[in-house]
Amino acid sequence: MSEQSLPSAPAEPMRRSLLPLKALFVSLGVTFAIVVIAILATNAQRAARSTPIEIEMFPNLRLVGESRSENSDMRYFTSDAPIDEVYNFYATRLGTLAFRSGGELGEDVSRGCRKIYQDEPPREEPGRYFARCFVDNSQSDMTHRLLLTIVYDLEARQTRLEMRRDWSN
Repeated sequence: MSEQSLPSAPAEPMRRSLLPLKALFVSLGVTFAIVVIAILATNAQRAARSTPIEIEMFPNLRLVGESRSENSDMRYFTSDAPIDEVYNFYATRLGTLAFRSGGELGEDVSRGCRKIYQDEPPREEPGRYFARCFVDNSQSDMTHRLLLTIVYDLEARQTRLEMRRDWSN
């Protein structure tokens, strides 16, 4: 008796799942998108820090001197206004920092104004204190700062303001 061989059905090729390949492409796409977004964000931050900080200036200041370099400038002003008036103008716009602190809990220490007294106990008289106001938007290796020093000159009977700005290229 002969065994009759039945034609066998063609074997189905093994189907590999495309799911791992799809997951790989999605992962690569997401990684690429994150890298592009990070590059765009870094470039935007660098561009924002490549010019000096602009701030509203106290009215009727007289520019008496200035110096500039590639990434910084210094400007010197005088005013006949009382030191308290000039200080309050900037403290209203930049905020005030806690007296003699390195930063109270919850206090934004990247900007603000503070009076620095020369006497103990502190005296609120012109010439007995000066003030510092600052904004620091620096991040990573990008410098972006503004420092104002407000002093009352007793001899000249004027308030003097020094503005220093530093920025990155």
